[in-house]
Amino acid sequence: MNKKIILTLLKKELTDIFRDTKTIIIMVIVPLVLYPLMFLGSMLLTSSIMKESTVKTYNVAVVNESKEVSDNIKVLLDEALEKHEYHFNVEDIGAGEDFEKLIRDSKYDLIISYENTDAEYPDYILYSLTSSNKSSTCRSMAEKVFDDYSNSIIDERLKNALDDYETLKKEPFSVEKKDYSSKEETTGMLIGYIMPFMMIISVLMGAFTVAIDVSVGEKERGTLETLITLPISNTQMMISKFLAVSIFALFSVTINLISFGLMGIYIFSSMSLVKKFVGDFKITQFIPSILLMIVVIILFAMFVSAVCLCVDFTAKSVKEANNLTTPLMLILMTGAGMSVIPGVKLNFLYALIPILNVSLLIKDLFMLKFDPYMIATVFFSTLIHTTVAIFIMTKVFSSEDILFGEGVRSVRIFEKRANMKEKQIPGVGDIVMVFALMFLISSFAGGYIILKFGFAGYAVTQLIIFLVPVLYAWYMKTDFRNVFSLERPGVKEMVGVLFFVSGSYIINSLLISGLYGLLPSLAEDNESLTGVVSMGGFIPSLLVIGIMPAIAEEAAFRGFLYGTLKNKKIPIFATCVITALVFAAYHMNLLQFIYVTVMGLIMSYIIWNSKSIFVTVFFHLINNSFSVFLEYNKDFVAKVPFFSQEKFEFKDVLIYLSIGIVLLLMGFLISDNKMGLFAKRNKE
Repeated sequence: MNKKIILTLLKKELTDIFRDTKTIIIMVIVPLVLYPLMFLGSMLLTSSIMKESTVKTYNVAVVNESKEVSDNIKVLLDEALEKHEYHFNVEDIGAGEDFEKLIRDSKYDLIISYENTDAEYPDYILYSLTSSNKSSTCRSMAEKVFDDYSNSIIDERLKNALDDYETLKKEPFSVEKKDYSSKEETTGMLIGYIMPFMMIISVLMGAFTVAIDVSVGEKERGTLETLITLPISNTQMMISKFLAVSIFALFSVTINLISFGLMGIYIFSSMSLVKKFVGDFKITQFIPSILLMIVVIILFAMFVSAVCLCVDFTAKSVKEANNLTTPLMLILMTGAGMSVIPGVKLNFLYALIPILNVSLLIKDLFMLKFDPYMIATVFFSTLIHTTVAIFIMTKVFSSEDILFGEGVRSVRIFEKRANMKEKQIPGVGDIVMVFALMFLISSFAGGYIILKFGFAGYAVTQLIIFLVPVLYAWYMKTDFRNVFSLERPGVKEMVGVLFFVSGSYIINSLLISGLYGLLPSLAEDNESLTGVVSMGGFIPSLLVIGIMPAIAEEAAFRGFLYGTLKNKKIPIFATCVITALVFAAYHMNLLQFIYVTVMGLIMSYIIWNSKSIFVTVFFHLINNSFSVFLEYNKDFVAKVPFFSQEKFEFKDVLIYLSIGIVLLLMGFLISDNKMGLFAKRNKE
C-alpha cells in the first residue's frame, strides 16, 4: 500500500475540513470560549439567584386583629434579619381585606393571620401563592421563623419543668469523622463524574460533523464519483477519510480538554467552597490517569469514526445522514451517561460493552483505581470493536451498490401497490420502516393488550410481530420465496438442528451461570422471564412461548431482515452478525441479549447453509418448547444434575463445555453442505 498516496489524500481531506469556517467556529471557538462562558455564567447566575433570595426584601402583611399577637409576629420577623438575614417589610391590614386579591396583585408576598383559641398561643395561618417564586420563598422563610419560635417555646417549657435540663440536653456522645480518602481521590471523584461524559461527547461532536462532510457530503456535491475514477484504490481513499475523521475527533477532544482544564483552574483558584472540599492536592498523581485516558480515547475516536462513516455512506443526502446519525448519537450518549448511575461499576461484563467500558474506565482512572485486568480488558475489547467497525466500513465503501444505490430513502410503503414491480427485493429503508413499525406497535399496542388480557396478550404481540413484516412484504410484492427462504428443508439439516439445539443449550446454561456470578441482578431478570412462562399453564405456554415466537420471530429476523441483507451484496459474515445482534437487541434484556446473540449466530449459519427458514423455525421451536417443558416438570429437573445445578465447578464447566462443543461440531458435520459428512454426496 502506497503510504505517500494515503498521506496526500489525508492532507487533501484535512485541508477541506479546516477550510470550512463553520467547522472551525463550532469545533474551536465554541469549546474554547462559549463553553467556559456558559458554565461560569450558569454558576454565577445560580450564585446570584441564591444570594438575591436572601438579600431581597419581601412584603408581608399581618392581620391586625390583636395588637399583642401582631406585635409579637413583627418582633419575630425583625429578629429574622439578624438570625437568618431575611429581609421583611411588614405592614398591618384589617381582617376584612380580600387576602387572595392582595396576594395575586403582588401587593404582598405573604399574609399572616391567626386564630385565637383557648390555648396559651394562637394558631397561625400563612397565605401565599405557590406559583409565584417570590411568594413561595417568602412563605418558606416565614415557616422557618415560626419553627424557631415553636422550638424556643418548647425549650423554655422543658427548662422550667426539669431541674437538670442542661444535663439532659447535653450530647450523650461525640462522633469523630476520619476519612481515608486522599485529597487526590476526592478531587478525582469529582473529575471522574464529569470527564467521561465530556470526553465522549467531544469525540462524538468532532466525528459526526466531519464524517458526514467527507462521505455523503462528497456524494451530494458529486465529487466522490470523480475521486473513485482516479488511479488510487478504494482502500487508500477509505483510509485517508477514516484518518481525517479520527484526527479531527481527537482535535475536538484536545480543544475541549484545554477548555475544561482552564475552567477547572479558574474554579479551583477562585471558589472557596471547592477549595474547602478538595483542599490541596498533587496534580502529578493524575498523570498516569491522563496518559491511559489518552490511549483509550484514541481507540474510541477510531471506533466512533468508523461507525459514523459506515452509517453516513449508506445515506443519499446530508439531511438523511443527519436523520440516521441523530439516534446513533443518542445511543452513544446514553452509554456515556450510564457511568454516573449509582451502582454501575466496571466489571468484566461492562468492560466488553462499547462506550460504557470507556466511560467507566475513565471514571475509575481519575478515582485512582488502577486494575490492570480491567484496564487490559477494556483496551482489548475496544481494539476488537474498532477493528470490526473498520472492517465493516471498508466493505461498505467497497460496495458501489451501497455507495450509489438506493440508500435508506427507498421505503416502498409510500408507493402505490399498483405501481410496484413483481417479485422485488426490499431495501435498507424498508428494513428500518418494518422494524420501527414492529417495535412501536408491539411495544405500545402490545403493552396495552398484555396489561388488559394478561398472558393471552403475549399471543397477540407475537401475531403483530408476524403480520408487520409479512403484510409489508405482500404490499410491496416481494419475492417471498427468495426473501423468506421458503425452500424445502433437507433431512440432514433437520437432524443437525437437534445437535445444534443441544450444544447451544449447554453452552448458554454455562454462560448464564457465569453471568449470575458476575451480575447477581440478572437472576431477577431471569425470574421475571420464567414467571411469564409459568403463568399460563403448560399447553398455552407451549403455544405462546414455544410455537408462536418460532414462526413470528423467524419471519421477521431470519425472513425479512436476513433475506433483504443477503440480496444487498453485503458480505455474508456481516449479514449473519447484523441479523444476530438485531435479534438479540429486540429482546431488550441484558441476560437475553448475551445468550440470544449466541443462538442468533447459530441460526444465521443454519439458514445460510440450508437456504430454508423452516430449519431455523424448527430450531427455535425446539429450544423454546424445551424451556417450557423444564418449567412445568420440576421433578424431572431435580433428577438431572445439569438442569438443577445453579453453580458449576471448574471441572464441571470443562466437561459440559466440551460436550456442548462436540454437539455443535456434530451438527455442523451432519448439516453443512460444503464441508460436512454429506457434502460429497450433495456434489454428486
